[in-house]
Amino acid sequence: MITTISAPTIPRRQHTGPSTNPSTSDNIYTNPQYLTDAATMNYGQRGRELLLDLKRSDWLPTYNDEGVRATLQEISLHTDELTYLVRAAQRVDQSSKDDDAADDANRSTAATAATNIPMTNRPSLILHDTSIRRNKRCLLAYHAYRLDKLRALRWETGGTLPEEMKRALSEAEVDFFEEYDRLVSRFVVVAGGGGGGGDLDWNADLVPPQENYIMVRVVQSGLGTIETELCGVVDLELGSMHYLPRGDVEGLVRQGALVQLSGEESA
Repeated sequence: MITTISAPTIPRRQHTGPSTNPSTSDNIYTNPQYLTDAATMNYGQRGRELLLDLKRSDWLPTYNDEGVRATLQEISLHTDELTYLVRAAQRVDQSSKDDDAADDANRSTAATAATNIPMTNRPSLILHDTSIRRNKRCLLAYHAYRLDKLRALRWETGGTLPEEMKRALSEAEVDFFEEYDRLVSRFVVVAGGGGGGGDLDWNADLVPPQENYIMVRVVQSGLGTIETELCGVVDLELGSMHYLPRGDVEGLVRQGALVQLSGEESA
């Protein structure tokens, strides 16, 4: 005769209302508010939506504070669920080892839970753990991408943060840009004062330009006049076009006060 031994099962949470014993570790799972929040878990999709926002934007979308908070909340819910399942597995294992307490004393609780979770319950653990890791990676990628864009913007504009771009940033990102600008400015001063780097333009293009002169149109009023090295004094009247040395107007182009024109646009 073949005897079938069934594996112990982890008790499922009872969604029947508030717990009668608020001191138990499981009472949060029977709380109606928790059940409402748990229904919002979508297993890593919130973090994915943040990255899709970046992909759909030309530069940076407006900082999605609500999406970040929702992703963090989902991570917390998955963590609570994972903690419950592990503790339930520990209780099941402890009840099945009452007759062998001496052996249990020689093993850690974590190792016991990891090796004695029934196979039928392990997919739930893997699902919640994977969702937590996915959301964390998405949050890190979301913020790292935005900070990389801000660092690149500092070198493009020479420390000027355009107002239309500033509106897309969070308060913490604005503080980051300003602090990074101060660090870069101090670095330029120190590098220039050390000898050999004083005349180096740190805001110039990393790739050498193909042309020394460029055609530009003035799109910002109130610029007045500038003095160029080869073309003398130039009046930058709103709407006017000029053919000037790149080095003399590159900073204004970066700031958005001038727009570089292609050959067809200047014709």
